[in-house]
Amino acid sequence: MALAQALRMLTELHGPPGQEDEVREFIAKEVMELADEMTVDAFGNLIALQTGSHDGPKVMIDAHMDEIALVVKHIDPRGMIWVARHGGMVDKLLLGQHVTILTRRGHVSGVVGCKSAHLMSEEERFKVTPIMQLWIDIGCDSADEVEGLGVRVGDYVTYEKRFKQLGKDDYVCSTTLDDRMGCIALMEALRHLRDMAHEANLYAVFSVQEEVGCRGAQLAAQRIKPDIAFILDTGFAEDPATNMKETRLKIGDGPAIRSWEQRYAVPKRLFDFMLSTAEASRIPYQTEIVISGGTDATTIHLAGSGVPTGEVIIARRYSHSPVEVASLRDIENAARLTTALVEYSRSSFVRGFEMRIK
Repeated sequence: MALAQALRMLTELHGPPGQEDEVREFIAKEVMELADEMTVDAFGNLIALQTGSHDGPKVMIDAHMDEIALVVKHIDPRGMIWVARHGGMVDKLLLGQHVTILTRRGHVSGVVGCKSAHLMSEEERFKVTPIMQLWIDIGCDSADEVEGLGVRVGDYVTYEKRFKQLGKDDYVCSTTLDDRMGCIALMEALRHLRDMAHEANLYAVFSVQEEVGCRGAQLAAQRIKPDIAFILDTGFAEDPATNMKETRLKIGDGPAIRSWEQRYAVPKRLFDFMLSTAEASRIPYQTEIVISGGTDATTIHLAGSGVPTGEVIIARRYSHSPVEVASLRDIENAARLTTALVEYSRSSFVRGFEMRIK
């Protein structure tokens, strides 16, 4: 399947934290023939194992399946639906957006309502409306009508799915590129590695609930007990509203190898290994640190006795918006880098993280 087509199909699926079923089913079908074993754990993580040598290191690669969302908290007598934040939804980006409510009977379309422009005061025109004051209109006149369509308190709400190729078709614009790009890159790496002899025992983890605390990956790491791990996630690329002090990533310039974020510092030995692997494989890359946000690395590295964890980041503009923009070339190079990291992850390298002094 062509990369753009696969990414379109994956981004058009709904996967709010705790309800990643659509995404997991798609990925499971795609990687079924690429894995020696495949498991869905009790929390919902999909774990695909490609076996290496008997005494080879355990290498965990993680990409999260979930996306930012809202959750229905109240249906009023007029048939309007009130919501709460579920993950990193941004108040400013919601007003007037098309959304989808995931009900037990299927998907219900709606819009985030807003006061008519002609009736707004001058102050209201420039004010950011908080999520607690936003409502969803699905075209019903009463609570009974809403409930008749299957909508109930506790249902999840996502942005309506849209996918476009821009310019010369290397750039894509879509909802949910975070972190479906990481999932696609991991799937591509599994394909590359299937026909290669690698010493590492690769555990490809498509994890749940990253957007609400990096929970799924932590539990998967506790189960697997990897020797080292890498995460595939997305980062913040520059745009006309940012400057180099805020972010130095550019889409199209290759995946970023991150060395530090607020709650985790990549061990220098592992960071240097990632840089040398990219250079030896002639893969373009960027480096970065971030002072906001976080990835599954923040919880994976704390599992068991500690797991050295590296970060492969795919840049995208307009993070956590319904119009994220990224480069297909960056996804391909992230898959190449992930493949090389597994290929070069040998027991002799992994053993060097822990040593007995006396």
